[in-house]
Amino acid sequence: MKLTRKYYDVKDIVWADKTEFKNNVLSICRQDLQSQVKPFMKNIIDIDFEIVKPGQNTRIIHLLDTICPMIKTSGEAKQYSGFFGDGITVGSGQTNMYRGFTIMESAPLPWEDDSASSGLLYPRDAIMDMTGPVAGFTPFNETLNLVIVYDLAEGKSSAEYDNDIRLCALKISEFLASLTIGLPADEEEVFCNKEVNDKLPNVVFVWQCQNQGVYANTFLYGHPIDNLVPVLLNPNEMLDGCVVSGNYVWPAFKVPTYLHANHPILLELYKKHGHEINFKGVIFSRSHNPSNWHKTRSAEFCVKIARELQADGLIMAWEGGGNAAVDGMLTIQSAEKRGIKTSTVTFEFGGKDGTEGVLLVDDVPEANAVVSGGSIEKAYTLPKVDRVVGGKRMRLNKEMGGYFPLAHEPITFETTTQLYLSGNQSAHGKLFAEQY
Repeated sequence: MKLTRKYYDVKDIVWADKTEFKNNVLSICRQDLQSQVKPFMKNIIDIDFEIVKPGQNTRIIHLLDTICPMIKTSGEAKQYSGFFGDGITVGSGQTNMYRGFTIMESAPLPWEDDSASSGLLYPRDAIMDMTGPVAGFTPFNETLNLVIVYDLAEGKSSAEYDNDIRLCALKISEFLASLTIGLPADEEEVFCNKEVNDKLPNVVFVWQCQNQGVYANTFLYGHPIDNLVPVLLNPNEMLDGCVVSGNYVWPAFKVPTYLHANHPILLELYKKHGHEINFKGVIFSRSHNPSNWHKTRSAEFCVKIARELQADGLIMAWEGGGNAAVDGMLTIQSAEKRGIKTSTVTFEFGGKDGTEGVLLVDDVPEANAVVSGGSIEKAYTLPKVDRVVGGKRMRLNKEMGGYFPLAHEPITFETTTQLYLSGNQSAHGKLFAEQY
């Protein structure tokens, strides 16, 4: 597959009477956006939009997915294939995409026990600050962000809310990206991993994603991956949006759609392709398999594919917390036993000074090349902010009956669990831990 990405840099966003992209400024008319999503608002009473810019003393709450606005202008399928049509293979042709601009979803999803939010799998409030001590936990404090704020109808199912929220955001993404059609790009980049150098080592990337039901889902070509057998993807398929997030359960560990489509590990492997390594592809699988038997089976499938690709090295990464670590470690163990050198990146549990307790939920002796993304057990105090987007109050600690502090006031968290992407294992972050 050969994919050309054309990049269009967004240097500012403004409200206007007409929606257009001109001179690197994105002008947006609220009415235009509302008319685009009206057919998909079956379980949504109203929808509004907020612009959030870098450097603003702003906090976003109830944060769900973040999407990279892009549109395919040639090729066999649409971007984010499987939504608004058949799941036709993407990864070739040309795709226009914005740089420096995202679309975010914000909605207080219900906590009722008769939905998928029961037990551990309820949508915890995800919090993101554009400035202050936790701003660098995401790449999105440096981007211009259009936040979609949803007013949900009462009494609907979690699946109905989930579907409408996603379709609205993807439709707006397509509509805004379509403004670039016919315009000269700021830069373009060609992705193709066909050419290999027999003198270089073959490397594969294993990417395991969460799937435990509504609000804790990942979609491959528009379908949840709950029964997925590990599958080989061309890296370009991910760059074109074949993987879409539906994961809102643990704010720290979720991987938004934006990072699936711009995966830092994948992009870094592509940079090294043909020079330091042969990047042979992405082995995509489910994490959070329900039993050790299922986890072992999945790990063996991943390594079988790696062996068929004659992999010398394997990069292991996974989405999620403790359960998912077992899937990842079993994959590492299986690969190492078969002579494939493996490394991984993960958050750790380090306590206040980085040395307390068990640092990883699970480990195997073969996991001896581990990159730390930092401890999630450090306390952070979020200062008072001038503006909050998404609501007036946070929703915290459902297990203890609920705590609903004013969202603009200072608050201290003993861990980073509530902070958007703070423990994310896609390697986007600036937080790390170092042994000394």
